[in-house]
Amino acid sequence: MEIAKNYLKKINIVKQCPTNLLFRQAGVSYGKIIRDKYHSKTINDIKPLSIILPDDYKENKTYPILYLLHPLFSNEETLLEDGYNADNILFNLIHQKKAEKMILALPNQYTPVNGKYFTPAFDQKHYDGYDNFIKDLVNDVMPFIEKNYPVAKGRNNTAISGFSMGGRNALYIGYSRPDLFGYVGAFSPAAGVIPGRDIYNELKGLFKESEFRVKDDKLTPKVSLISGGTDDFIVGDTPEKYHKTLEANKQPHVWYHVPGADHDCDAFTSGYYNFVTSIFDILNKKKDN
Repeated sequence: MEIAKNYLKKINIVKQCPTNLLFRQAGVSYGKIIRDKYHSKTINDIKPLSIILPDDYKENKTYPILYLLHPLFSNEETLLEDGYNADNILFNLIHQKKAEKMILALPNQYTPVNGKYFTPAFDQKHYDGYDNFIKDLVNDVMPFIEKNYPVAKGRNNTAISGFSMGGRNALYIGYSRPDLFGYVGAFSPAAGVIPGRDIYNELKGLFKESEFRVKDDKLTPKVSLISGGTDDFIVGDTPEKYHKTLEANKQPHVWYHVPGADHDCDAFTSGYYNFVTSIFDILNKKKDN
């Protein structure tokens, strides 16, 4: 845990992602999007998966991997769309040597229980398909990627993050399987990790409040980051509640508000910027730290 605490002290929060990072720039190498598919044994169906490799990647070299999870009612391509621009931000930061070269994996989270699809709605029946994604990710997605792409294995080379429902799932999965993920990022995470409510429902919680922590201190994430907009109409103060619960449970993490942000692209890009500039030991390689 001391290693995590010392590492977290090095993170300098930037509350607004520089606008220029959202756009492609001359002289910067951008990774190519590979739109792949895999067989999910979890639901016995074929599911889509977007992979972005470094532009100059070599098959005989391995790279750390970041799994980036999309919001509710969206898909694996959403966080690449205008406004979010997750790929442009990442490769601009890599070019500036503010982020490590990495593989970016964007799976489709929705994994309906027993493969039974429901009409999307703000209800637990639909949320169950997101809660079930942990099985698909661990048993199907990760083995498929590790077999077909040059991934550096191990928790120190593996990060998970997401926005909104994706942030909720990143916390749930990252804290359920800290043996697999050494870095966890949740940007404006939705309610439901612990008991509470969203704007429509009371939610039972995936963890009891007292259990929302990593049980084995040796597996404490090197980076655990939560952020949320000050003016978020959708998730409200849920991100801050997660922060306070982790604080009460003495779980090392970073928390901050994004000033003026609603449940929007500004909230996502700020959290994402701070996360990708803090993972895979990049902080230890910066001359100013």
